[in-house]
Amino acid sequence: MYNVAHLKSFKSVALTGSVRSAAQHLSLSPSAVSHHLKILEQETGLILFQRQGRGLCLTDTGSAIMSDVDSVLESSGRLGQRISDLHENRIGRLSIGYFGTAGTQWMPELVSYLENRHPDVAVQLNLAEGPWNEFHSDVQVVIADSEDPVFPSQVESHFLSEDPYVVAVPDDHPLASRPEVSLDELENHPWIDNDTGDGPCRTILFDACARAGVAVHFKHEAHSFATALHMVSRGLGLTILPRLGVEPLPPGVAIIRLAAPEPIRFIHAISDPGHPQQELIEDAVTALRELAIG
Repeated sequence: MYNVAHLKSFKSVALTGSVRSAAQHLSLSPSAVSHHLKILEQETGLILFQRQGRGLCLTDTGSAIMSDVDSVLESSGRLGQRISDLHENRIGRLSIGYFGTAGTQWMPELVSYLENRHPDVAVQLNLAEGPWNEFHSDVQVVIADSEDPVFPSQVESHFLSEDPYVVAVPDDHPLASRPEVSLDELENHPWIDNDTGDGPCRTILFDACARAGVAVHFKHEAHSFATALHMVSRGLGLTILPRLGVEPLPPGVAIIRLAAPEPIRFIHAISDPGHPQQELIEDAVTALRELAIG
């Protein structure tokens, strides 16, 4: 078996036409690259390069083995990646990032599905609230403000569903029997906040209110959907939240659709295209799509 380092030097010199350029590309000394070529020619019994001006070019025999060298280097690369994956414990494990309401509604069913389909795979769930910045899980369920957002090129995106916002009011509220209300009809009622910071859910709500010409004023702050809903059930005000966040709905609360321009959040799954188990990734994303459709 020929030394992979020698084959890398062979290919690099073939592509650059220069021992010095190949050495720079491989972070080696020129003498090391020349030594690799010498040993490879001795081992093969072939003349692989010939002088061309101040550089080197492949001989006919050197050109004849080029495709085989590529195959060996490609196989070596796959082996190295496999070993790296094993070191990083990426074989037999799938990590899934999710936001809170997706966890409540989807994650138990998703893990159950994967347990049935891939019983040898361990699933790690990572709660990841707030805006998406960096890729920390093999699959991440994220919130965006459009159906077709721009994600970085190093991830693969999969649209799951729309999640329109609704308003929760006490069931004896004057608006409780309405099938639909507009944001401007809610402006003069007491609002209960249910989010924190400048996350995507809050931004989507505030943008819709701005389009409707509605000034947002919170009388109370709860910073969680569940707490805000229970405050609504006590008659303390209304709260606006994504439809996915209303379950479980406490007694004494009515849910009303919002009229346009209603806020809508768009849910996507982003995945790691370099994960060694793409079939597992595809199964997880397919299951998420089915759960999102309901």
